[in-house]
Amino acid sequence: MTLRLWLEDVAREAGGLALEMAGRVRTERKGSSIVSEADRAVERLIVDRIRAEYPDDYILAEESGADPDGAADPGGGTYLGGEARWWAVDPIDGTLPYLSGLPFWGVSVACLRGSRPEGAAVALPGMGEMYSALAGGPSFRNGEPIPPVPPEPPGDHSALFVPCGDFEGLEIRFPGKRLSLAAVSLHFLYTAAGASFGAVSEPTRAYDIAASALILESAAGAVRYISGKEVDYAELADGRRTPEPVVAAQPDQVEWLCGQVKWSGD
Repeated sequence: MTLRLWLEDVAREAGGLALEMAGRVRTERKGSSIVSEADRAVERLIVDRIRAEYPDDYILAEESGADPDGAADPGGGTYLGGEARWWAVDPIDGTLPYLSGLPFWGVSVACLRGSRPEGAAVALPGMGEMYSALAGGPSFRNGEPIPPVPPEPPGDHSALFVPCGDFEGLEIRFPGKRLSLAAVSLHFLYTAAGASFGAVSEPTRAYDIAASALILESAAGAVRYISGKEVDYAELADGRRTPEPVVAAQPDQVEWLCGQVKWSGD
């Protein structure tokens, strides 16, 4: 089984568990956000699958954080500029939609080598969809290759995915319509599928975007910081947020979109 299909298998199994638990778990507070036992159970399943197949690899997961059982602590510099394999896991991206009975949530698993993702799968169980990719190859939606992201410039009725909440210091100018599904991975996936012009994310974490970013890039899209720099995921391997907002669009349009975003946050 190829890495891509193995990742799909893991995401599919984890998504099935999330569906089984939907409607039967209660909301819990987690700082300014929310979580549930489903998030933790799905994460345990994914981490156990990875650990069984790749016992010595480092894992960064949303609920458990930087895995103490991993081979090394990236805070010590192991991954900075290196080629070690590691994993970024978001068990339920879109916990609010999930707990609200909406289908706009996903199970995201990324395999990375040092600074870059090399394999990704995101299952959208509520909609029966699966996205996946390997670096250097095409991206797939339900087993079919995704066509290249269209290059058209934005218009009055173009859609841009934006954060679901207000973030101090973040200003976005866009001539079209703004959408939010409270799950940044879906924002990137729907950009890959050509359903939106692009997406802007507030400063976020590797497990939120690594898988969907690879899928978008494999569909001839681009993911950049608003400064224009590429995202170095090794710098985020300890769970820290990106230092600035992230934009995603067709490569000919991503520079323009970067220029439409202002960030004065810390």
